[in-house]
Amino acid sequence: MRNKLLTLFVAMCSSLFLFAQSDTVQILRSASSPNHTAVSEQTIPMEDTPELQETPDSLVLRRFTTIHHYVDTLITVVSTPDSTAKQREEITYADSADRRGSYVEAHLGLGIGSLGYQLRSPDCSTGPSFSAQLQIQYAQFLSQNWGFGIGLWFTNYTSFAHLGGSYVWNDQTDTDLEQHYDHTSTVVRWRERETIHNLAIPVSAQFQYKKDSWNARLFAALGLAPAFSVSRRYRVLEGEVAHSGYYPKWNLTLDDVHEFGVKDYTNEPCARGKLRVSPQVSLFADCGALLPMTPQVDFFIGGYFNVSLNDANRSEKKALGWKDDTFTFMEEYKGAYATDMASASHPWEAGFKVGVHWHYIAPPKHEIIDYFDYFTVRDTTVDMIAHSDTLVREQVDTLIRENIRKAAEEVERFNKIYFDYDSYLLREESKSYLSSIVGVLNKVPEAKIAIDGHASQEGSRWHNERLAYNRAKAVAKYLVEQGIDPERVIVVGHGSLVPNDENVNHELTLDRRVEVKVVQKQSDVEQ
Repeated sequence: MRNKLLTLFVAMCSSLFLFAQSDTVQILRSASSPNHTAVSEQTIPMEDTPELQETPDSLVLRRFTTIHHYVDTLITVVSTPDSTAKQREEITYADSADRRGSYVEAHLGLGIGSLGYQLRSPDCSTGPSFSAQLQIQYAQFLSQNWGFGIGLWFTNYTSFAHLGGSYVWNDQTDTDLEQHYDHTSTVVRWRERETIHNLAIPVSAQFQYKKDSWNARLFAALGLAPAFSVSRRYRVLEGEVAHSGYYPKWNLTLDDVHEFGVKDYTNEPCARGKLRVSPQVSLFADCGALLPMTPQVDFFIGGYFNVSLNDANRSEKKALGWKDDTFTFMEEYKGAYATDMASASHPWEAGFKVGVHWHYIAPPKHEIIDYFDYFTVRDTTVDMIAHSDTLVREQVDTLIRENIRKAAEEVERFNKIYFDYDSYLLREESKSYLSSIVGVLNKVPEAKIAIDGHASQEGSRWHNERLAYNRAKAVAKYLVEQGIDPERVIVVGHGSLVPNDENVNHELTLDRRVEVKVVQKQSDVEQ
């Protein structure tokens, strides 16, 4: 045992002495046995050693005429394969920037509305009134910008009618049925309110659009809505009519006698009743902006308009008049809407809307993956033997570093992959760039690549770090699917900490990127 230790000490001293010489070269060489490897070798080159000659195809011919003073470390390795069953949890997040999918939309509108008809008389008029609309609907967007919706709305249309003028009916018989006279009715004041409440089923085409530099989205909807009236009434708010009679036989006009004089019809049975209204088909449009509140909820603000395409009035229209000896203002009065002065009715309303749009986003998917962690157990025996020998040899080595450098230059031509706002979905043009990178890597199997994910300054730090890592992970997944060994791929997410050196104008779109570069080892990435 003492002799062995003495021999090892002499060999180590000899090695250190030779390593201290300025002209020595350390060469790692393989022993003849497949289970042995020379750990170190000290050489003293002869003066006639030729210089290295590099060929165009990256091959180098080396000739060595040297006197070797070395210590062989003979390592005997016994390898035993083994594995351990493990589990890992994979979490897949839905892309909140993807605007496709299902929406629930709720709107409240306030504005003005009208039954949309006129009274064809210079002494009569109609006007609009306050209108409100409550709407809820379901929408499905088949692309990022286009979708369709269907739902329900409840709304009201109100008009105020003002009657005026004098109306004469000739050759009437007075209450005594003795004299014939001309009856004149003059409207002192007459104002009535007419309202219908509709329940509609809107069916629409919807559009939403957003630029990367915008915080809000444009929103528009256009469609048709079959509508049915659930309430349709009129009410005389003020109704005073002055009645007088002219008797030709006596050339006399009588007022305030029996059937003559000023009469108030406000509380008469004819002062209130139901309108006769047909079902309608309305054309409607919404337009406004969607302001993001959360990844799932947007606040809507904008305007709306709708108008009936068909005539809603199906009343049996009659002229103003009076009947028998009751002296009602009109024969079976059903409101100004039912007079022969009323034009076609096309109910309409317009105003402002507010509401919320809720976008369904699938929750994160958690999946437990079972896998085996394979490894190799190596038992090593080391023997050290001192040698001194003269060796003349030639060998041809492949310059791997030169090939990696050329591969890095090729990859640098298309190493930046850009993404949409808040997204890690690959664009089609990005896939063509990555296919070119795959072609370069297939030619240089020794090269490794680092995939660095980046995000713009928008959003929180935690969100940007996750988004940047997912972008890098998406590029790595595509390269692996194209046949690149996963062991050659290193994925790193930088968040928004590293700006784009080519982004001289500080455009946010150029910071949403992934950079691919060729490296030789893990430490190149960490630097």
